[in-house]
Formats: sequence, C-alpha cells, structure tokens
Amino acid sequence: MRKLFAIVMLALGCLFLFPEMLRAQMPDRPGRLTVESTPPGAAVTIDGQQMQRATPFTFVLAPGQHTVLVRGRDEAGKDMSCSTQLSVASGSEKVLRCTAKGWEQPRR
Repeated sequence: MRKLFAIVMLALGCLFLFPEMLRAQMPDRPGRLTVESTPPGAAVTIDGQQMQRATPFTFVLAPGQHTVLVRGRDEAGKDMSCSTQLSVASGSEKVLRCTAKGWEQPRR
C-alpha cells in the first residue's frame, strides 16, 4: 500500500512540476470570429456551410484556415458580397466587416 501511495504522489508531483505534460494532451481552444456588415442582416457562409445566423454575429471556430463568404444587399438594394480566407489561432478573436465596397476595418 505504501508503494502505491508513493507512486501516486510521485506522479502527482511530476504533473505539478511539469504542467506542460497536461497541456500537451488538451485540445486547442477555439477562436472567435465576429462577422459584421453594413447594413446588418447579411447571410454568412463558413467553409461552404450556410450559417443559421445573419450579421452581426460571433461564431466560435476551431483553430486553422477558414473560408468566409458574406452576401447581402447594401442600402441602395444592390447585391454585396465579400469573401476571404483567414487563419484562426487558438483562443484568438477576429472581426470582419463587409460593405458594398468590400472588407473594411471594423470600428471598435
């Protein structure tokens, strides 16, 4: 029994001294992508899949490369469309803003 207790204590001690051993087994944290448009209410497609939410909305995405397409109508009723590929890092937050002129820097 004492040997088992010693082994368990040694294992726990190693985990506390070397926490990266635990992190290596944890999955990457998702990133957040906020998609906005002027005017709001545009349809969003991510990686070829139509999202069930219109702009503005914040999507939670797995880390990696993603393709984003936004389609809607501008204030004059003309079709607007923006598409891009972007890389989402683990735990990151990004904002995309689509207008009739294309992608703009978000106002924040």
